Amino acid sequence: MKSHRALAVLSELRSLAAHDRRKRAAARERLVQAEAEMAAARAEFDSADARAEVSGRVVAGAESLVLQAAGGQAKQQPEGTRTTTAASQVRRPTIAREVLDFLRLRGSATQAEIIQHAEETRPDIMRSSLRRQLGRMVSENILTLTDGVYAKASAPSDGGS
Repeated sequence: MKSHRALAVLSELRSLAAHDRRKRAAARERLVQAEAEMAAARAEFDSADARAEVSGRVVAGAESLVLQAAGGQAKQQPEGTRTTTAASQVRRPTIAREVLDFLRLRGSATQAEIIQHAEETRPDIMRSSLRRQLGRMVSENILTLTDGVYAKASAPSDGGS
């Protein structure tokens, strides 16, 4: 009698484990999809940001030309200063923040995967700068590097508080 009960419990445990595996796979798929959507949104923002910056400069130049043509004096900005727009005031994340955000979503990645992500989301980041930053992050124990795979380092324990 006890063996029938044990078999029934084992069968139930197998069923629960299979259910948990399906849920994990679905959650992973949602995570991958969200990461792709985030990368697309970031690329769209970067493109819009660049267009807004250029548009702002074009408008400022056109205003200056119109005022000069109308006989007025355009406000001259000191040389070397740049016009700020709302879009240009938004600061881009640092290379380290980009890497940490990517690894937070993925868990771990190779250098090639990190570079590919950076090139898709931040074409302004140079590969050499990214590689140097990865090295710094490993030496500062922000990241771990095991068999060519980067991951976020475990946070140090704060004594159980």
